[in-house]
Parts: sequence; C-alpha cells; structure tokens
Amino acid sequence: MIVIRWLVSQWLVSLTLSLYLWTSLAAPDRALRAIQSGGELLLSVALLVFAVMGLVGLVQTWTSRDLVARLLGEESGPKALLLAVFCGTVLVGPPYVIFPLLMAIRKQGARWAVITIVLAAYAVKLPMIPLEIGFLGWPFSLSRSLLTILFSIPTGLLVERAMKS
Repeated sequence: MIVIRWLVSQWLVSLTLSLYLWTSLAAPDRALRAIQSGGELLLSVALLVFAVMGLVGLVQTWTSRDLVARLLGEESGPKALLLAVFCGTVLVGPPYVIFPLLMAIRKQGARWAVITIVLAAYAVKLPMIPLEIGFLGWPFSLSRSLLTILFSIPTGLLVERAMKS
C-alpha cells in the first residue's frame, strides 16, 4: 500500500520507469541507449543541481525572513512587483536552477505575485534580446518583450488572488 501511494505521488518517476520497462521488453537495444543518454544528461547537470541546492540552502540561512518579507512580501507594495520584473529579465539559466531559488524565497516570505512575475519576466531574458533581434527582428522582439513585461504584473496579481482562494 505504501509503495502504491508513493508511485502515485511520484507519477513522473512511475511513468518513466513504466516506459523504460516497456521499452526494454519491446526494443532492449533502444532501452540501453536511452539509459546511456539519460545517464550522460544526469551527469552533465548533477554538479549544477548540487550547486543550486547549496545556493538555495545559503539563501534560506543567510537571508532573514524579515528582509524577504519587507522587500518581497505582502506589505512590500508596488516596488516588489517592479523588482520582480527586473529580476526576472536579468535571470539566465535553466528552470531547474530558477525554480528552487524561487521556492526558497517563497518560503522566506515572498508573495505569490512576486514569484509569478519573476517567472513571467524570465521569458524576456535581457541578455538574449540581441540574439532574438538577430533572428526574429527588433519589431518582434520589442513587441514580445514589452507585452510579456506588461502582462507579467496583472498575471502575478491574478495568480496571487487564485492562491488565496
């Protein structure tokens, strides 16, 4: 019963294991290649993931809950929302780096609107804009970036309201 409950709660792990089991029965050579490919990917990101978890631990222990609440919490006002937009646009890196950091500041007292706005503005990535302009043109890049930023704040406030329900 405990194993079944764990498998259900860890649905992605269960799905992956089931797919590997099915693949190993249907095409063992492909299953082996998939395991090798997945293992190589795991090794390539493992150090980064460990570093991120260490950074999350530092954020949680070195950042006071009062400071986070004052800067990014419920009583922080519009400045926190603008700070979230700025932080989201300057953040670079994969989501598996960003999500744990956001979880850490959420646990320290950041409001849901801030978390949502950072994630929405993260789609802009200021350091990537020159590359985007090079491939897709400045009218597209400017329009997408401005609309993403403009809608990030109302989206954050709506998500915050939904999370309170």
